[in-house]
Amino acid sequence: MLFDYLLESFGKNEPIFTSDISYENYSDIWIKKELAKLCECGQIIRYDRGIYYIPVKTPFGNSILNPSRIIERKYLSEKGNRIGFYTGITALQQAGLSTQMSNIPEIQTNNENSKLRRVKVGNQEVILRKSRVKIDNDNIFVLQFLEMMNITPSEYFDDERKAVIRNWIEKCNISQDLVTKYAPYFPDKAMRSLIESGVIFYVA
Repeated sequence: MLFDYLLESFGKNEPIFTSDISYENYSDIWIKKELAKLCECGQIIRYDRGIYYIPVKTPFGNSILNPSRIIERKYLSEKGNRIGFYTGITALQQAGLSTQMSNIPEIQTNNENSKLRRVKVGNQEVILRKSRVKIDNDNIFVLQFLEMMNITPSEYFDDERKAVIRNWIEKCNISQDLVTKYAPYFPDKAMRSLIESGVIFYVA
């Protein structure tokens, strides 16, 4: 049964993209018809066009899929491969460099062709940016690092923030070779901030 396949492959309360469904040798048309039937009987719920999920039954009704799970799957990670990362205030907050919280997270991703675009995922608004270079598991952290340097002036890095970014650089294994390789894809401001702030000395 298709439902058993979906449950085993994706689990409950996780996004199911129709593009990820590969059930035996059945056609896309057959799968879409079966998905519609499963929606009718309440076994799955259509979240958005091409996106479904298997709800968890609660005393208050069916569970609601968290938009962050859609965002993660659609723009950040695909079948174990990193395809995007948070940038802007969200990246600085995640790295421990800022206590500010952004209501609208910014993401740079391979799955976007526009320089800047706003989309809504459920009730969550997201700013998407086209990646400067293809993002993968090996370069994701150096690209995120260079983006952070690009959006912060050199004076942003006081002693406390320098200690934080130093630990982050070590944890993410950001090397001089990686910085040299990917710096040409960024505006000059990124390297200028990196050098003038003194953060360059923490890159091994």
